[in-house]
Amino acid sequence: MKKLKPLPKKIPRFKSYEEEANFWDSHDTSELIRNGRPVRMTFAKPVKHLISIRMDATLMSGLQTLAAKRHMPYQTLIRALLAEKLRELHKKAA
Repeated sequence: MKKLKPLPKKIPRFKSYEEEANFWDSHDTSELIRNGRPVRMTFAKPVKHLISIRMDATLMSGLQTLAAKRHMPYQTLIRALLAEKLRELHKKAA
């Protein structure tokens, strides 16, 4: 098992999720528990961007119907479909 570094007096602010993950992976977090009570911590959140897309009513209705069948919000379905298609395109390009 890799030897972990002790935590600094003050937890730094992180510029990215990756930087934060690397920090916590390499530091001993056992010091964060004092008298059996956890210390409040905050974590960086992945950046999300709000976009607006125009689409015809038929396409929108189809997405909403499919999302309802899958018991999920239509925005989540759209994001999943886009991510899946992007993965496919990357595989073809490689």
